[in-house]
Amino acid sequence: MKLKCAIFDIDGVVIHTAKMHYNAWKKVFLKYGKNFTFDEFKKTIDGMPRDKGAKFIFPEFSKEKINIICKEKQKYFNEILKKEKAKVFYDAVKLIKHLRRNKIKIVIASSSKNAVSILKKLNLYKLFDIDAKGAYVKKGKPHPDIFLKAAKKLKMKPENCVVFEDSLNGVVAAKRAGMKCIAINRDRKSIKGADLIVKSFNNLKVNDIKKLFNKRD
Repeated sequence: MKLKCAIFDIDGVVIHTAKMHYNAWKKVFLKYGKNFTFDEFKKTIDGMPRDKGAKFIFPEFSKEKINIICKEKQKYFNEILKKEKAKVFYDAVKLIKHLRRNKIKIVIASSSKNAVSILKKLNLYKLFDIDAKGAYVKKGKPHPDIFLKAAKKLKMKPENCVVFEDSLNGVVAAKRAGMKCIAINRDRKSIKGADLIVKSFNNLKVNDIKKLFNKRD
């Protein structure tokens, strides 16, 4: 197996908007009588497409009601985004540039419809070769569809891809896709199942990643 493609989740890996998304969701949840902590958010709906996350929290609601909730969440998120600037994880930017110099294809695989617009505002979108448009897959993480779609768009085999994730749902999805997975654990939260777990990308090199491809799962 050979490393040819690096697939990046965006929020929590390249930029930090998780708290923004949580605060937007929290306003919606409270409106409908749900109290939801940030830790619960990270363990459950973080990494899911908006409609899937809403349905997970409100399984009894109709599709029409879920659509209303999603619009409310996006409205609150847009309000927050106008007041706050998304934080950039420069260790991730450094790693992406390092991978590009080594001729590795770089892919966006985010479940958020906001990811690309935020990356463009931060002048980071040009670092990526393609966008897998993960918010539009039928089955979100922990299903592997988003990562399989990313590989297919580049005509890559899953075994030639490595996924960079920060959520348990994302790690599970990557492994189900038959890909290597490196998890970034900046918050010292509980995360498992990845081929490698790091606290920072600063010292991670292509050769370190290639070593994972020499190991059997």
